[in-house]
Amino acid sequence: MILQALAEQYERLLEDPDIDIAVPGYSRIGVIATLILDKEGHLIDVHSMMQQRGKKLIPTPMMVPEQAKRTSGVSANLLCDNSGYTLGCTRDKQGMVVITHDKFCAFQGVNLALLEGLSGSRIEAFRAFLSTWDPAQADTNPILLRHADDLFENGQLAFRLDGDARHVHEDDLIRQAWESQQTRSDAEWVSQCLVTGDTLPIAKLHPSIKKVPGAQSSGASLVSFNNDAFISYGKEQSFNAPVSRKAVFAYGTALNHLLDTPENRIQIADTTLVFWADRKGAKREEEIFRWSLDPQEPISEDSGPENARQLDPHTVSQAKNVLSALRNGRKPGKTEFDPDVRCYLLGLAPNAARLSLRLWRVNSFGELLSNVSRHYTDLDIAGMERFSSLPSPYRLLKAVSIQEDPKNMSPLLGSQLASAILFGTPYPIPLLHAAIRQSRNGGAHGGVTTIRAAIVKAVLLRYFRSRNEKEKEDSITMGLNVENPNAGYQLGRMFALLEKAQRDALGSQINATIRDRYFGTASASPGSVFPLLMRLSRHHLNKADSGDFLEKEIQKVANRLMPPFPPHLSLEDQGQFILGYYHENQMLYTKRGNRDDVQPLDTDEGTDTGKEG
Repeated sequence: MILQALAEQYERLLEDPDIDIAVPGYSRIGVIATLILDKEGHLIDVHSMMQQRGKKLIPTPMMVPEQAKRTSGVSANLLCDNSGYTLGCTRDKQGMVVITHDKFCAFQGVNLALLEGLSGSRIEAFRAFLSTWDPAQADTNPILLRHADDLFENGQLAFRLDGDARHVHEDDLIRQAWESQQTRSDAEWVSQCLVTGDTLPIAKLHPSIKKVPGAQSSGASLVSFNNDAFISYGKEQSFNAPVSRKAVFAYGTALNHLLDTPENRIQIADTTLVFWADRKGAKREEEIFRWSLDPQEPISEDSGPENARQLDPHTVSQAKNVLSALRNGRKPGKTEFDPDVRCYLLGLAPNAARLSLRLWRVNSFGELLSNVSRHYTDLDIAGMERFSSLPSPYRLLKAVSIQEDPKNMSPLLGSQLASAILFGTPYPIPLLHAAIRQSRNGGAHGGVTTIRAAIVKAVLLRYFRSRNEKEKEDSITMGLNVENPNAGYQLGRMFALLEKAQRDALGSQINATIRDRYFGTASASPGSVFPLLMRLSRHHLNKADSGDFLEKEIQKVANRLMPPFPPHLSLEDQGQFILGYYHENQMLYTKRGNRDDVQPLDTDEGTDTGKEG
């Protein structure tokens, strides 16, 4: 199903005049430089092919003869390859030139074989270069030394005759020879293709999938057989599960194109989520869906940071309208968004030389965005205004990671969170545990922040909803709920009031607040801490200007608690404790008056903001 859907996507991409995608028998690769030859085949210059995109330099994409997947050993490509093959030299990590004579010989052999019987100015010059170039002199060649930085990057080099507008690999005779060679080599094994159902030549190897963060830079396999245990009835490697060369090329090219298109992917921890529509002309649905998963405001190319995503303001406006309608229970109005278009979702994660399949689902864009909208509604909490109520999955995972370091994001938690957001399932309980842990931690990256409190709220909401505990679900609100019957919630409120009394009484004289010393214990084992805190509060309330007000509020909370203080709180009650503490703090740091009418203010000191990795 996955390979079939990707192969169908390739056919749609092939028919799109705005997309320059590789045709069968060819690969679209980035070329970093062109080697300029004279008519005798001498290297006379090097032209950089790096082009400006925003503030970055990227290789120029070119269509070259299909490049085979490299696993191990020496394997040369035709007409275009890295410096180790095209020039027989490269640089090591210390910057020293290393001669790779065996690679150049492999490059020389396959290309001379292709050129046999062909003639023309480009062909003769390239043949002469292959016959006369000596890799041993590469480290003393003045042209190579002058352009070393352009040549020895991890990229591909092409060839061009001086004064010629076309590259050698674009020569018509060479293309005809390559396509004829492909036709002759196709008949190695013919069987029924599992993807198309047609009887076609079968691929022995599947393509490398590139640009999956964390995987090998040269690419990793989605499908592979490389062990003797996979041999069945004498069929080796991919002949075990026959997929035609045509289908293999189609799905590999389509997937690599999607991974190279920012509008068709999003990173959630180590999971790369790739998505695409099942029909032509559905680019707007894909763009709206992409923005909804990672909301950002449009930034101009000149004013934004180097790695900022450039956004179409019209797309952002439409995405906001669609989400707003869905959050209010309405169908999207007059927009370019069609909720009935089907969407394919593929989650990939690195696994050494292979890729792990984390997620695969087919849904309509309308249903998926309804689930995303519900996610933001469940997450909404007092103080979320500064995030426009739409924090991305990256921000959520960063907020619950140790020291808020993206490197510490849990891979498994990322894929579980993605499933909960996209399919409306309960959030993973480890997400609640991580939010509680980080809320208890001290230091610059610890404490109860808006994002962590929102995570606690959302996890508890869906947990109660999945268990049909309507009363508990209704008790979880955006702002302060003085009627919440949960002991953990009321204890969290009381802790916030006691902390406020201490701050008002001692002011700047405090070396460490009760939150610094007792928050972790109070939220897990309140029975061992709260009696002490209540005794300390008597001194604080007498000194604080707001002592009378706080004493009344503490008494109101105490009246809702059944004595004595519980010795321990369950994980659910610990989450309620954090929620009560957060809500009470939001209400305390507002203008004094009717606590049911005031607007909450955000008092977080944590670092919630971040950007997608």
